[in-house]
Amino acid sequence: MEKIKKPVQLLLDTDMGNDIDDALALAMIHALQSRGECELIGVTVSKDNPYAAMYVDLINTFYSRGNIPIGCVANGATPEEGTYARQVVELADDAGVPLFERTMGDPAEYPSAVAMTRRLLAASDDEAVVVLMIGFSTNMARLLESSPDEHSELGGLELFKKKVSHVVMMAGEFAPDILADPMQKKAEFNVRLDVPSARAFIARCPRPIWFSGLEVGKSVLYPAAALDADYGWCTYHPVVEAYKRYLPMPYDRPTWDLTAVLFAVRPGQGYFGVSEPGLVNVDENGYVRFRPHPDGLHRYLTVNDQQRVLVGEVQNELAAQPCEAETVLA
Repeated sequence: MEKIKKPVQLLLDTDMGNDIDDALALAMIHALQSRGECELIGVTVSKDNPYAAMYVDLINTFYSRGNIPIGCVANGATPEEGTYARQVVELADDAGVPLFERTMGDPAEYPSAVAMTRRLLAASDDEAVVVLMIGFSTNMARLLESSPDEHSELGGLELFKKKVSHVVMMAGEFAPDILADPMQKKAEFNVRLDVPSARAFIARCPRPIWFSGLEVGKSVLYPAAALDADYGWCTYHPVVEAYKRYLPMPYDRPTWDLTAVLFAVRPGQGYFGVSEPGLVNVDENGYVRFRPHPDGLHRYLTVNDQQRVLVGEVQNELAAQPCEAETVLA
């Protein structure tokens, strides 16, 4: 008898609002959950701005999953307003009625990311959770440092090791020319914005980390034309409205966070190549280096020309997949 595959238990950590790929990635996750492939157990926000969490809530509510818990960073990176999150949250019709509903109340009442994650992990099966990091490492680095609480007698490192299967992380750059030149001092955005946390988390994480580097998502573009071609099922879509406000239209955008989602939920589909095992080190400037090691817990993704076409097609389809509830105005 064929074994029934359980949905991937996914914990998303995002810097929603800094780039539009986070929004597209969250839409993909909801599509995959609707297909029974994953379950989004919670979202932690590493961008320190209330509209980041409010926009996450708005998307979750749009997909009829407003009950998904959201935790927020405190004293984190990029507290300035995002270029689209506040605008979409505040969109309203001529009568002043918001175009998109939200489920949660005042973001000041949202739990802290660390406390919420401890609660979710404590309630999960052992080695069952896939942590998907598409923002800064602030929340997860602090989680590893956390103390026992009412949810678990384990410290953060031990709790993470017990409950997490592995991590998929959009961070760093692993292109061959970059890896071949140790003198290059480049720092990818998700690492650069909180270098101490990236260094601490990657060095201490007790579970395998799969890196989707800058070069992977950069090579697969999300087409602006898809906004008109693929979203006709909906009058107003929160990701479409955000995309139109992030940069002057039309523009195609790299799919950094989308590639991480795809691998996190469908690791065995052959969408990507995988490096040999090794160890990733982040220096004090935020530059990420990879050293092959047979016992290393780290690997990075690669993508060839054939895979690139397939990945783009699959990501476009998932991001635009219709949901059960379009909007109250659709």
